[in-house]
Amino acid sequence: MAEKRSYLDTPGYLAFLAFVAFWAAASSGSPLYVRVLAGVTAAFAAGHLAVLLVRRRRDRRMAADGG
Repeated sequence: MAEKRSYLDTPGYLAFLAFVAFWAAASSGSPLYVRVLAGVTAAFAAGHLAVLLVRRRRDRRMAADGG
């Protein structure tokens, strides 16, 4: 049985988080500290999304090979 995971660790949520954070970082109406923290959050979310997608691809490949 597959373990139940949080929706916070799904690719869709991570893509949404990265998009919103990049949007906030690009907003000129926000104070500088908000834009910097949003940029850091966006970079973290994008990196975590990339790692998650690579891990899922690797797991699928291993399952297809019977390993």
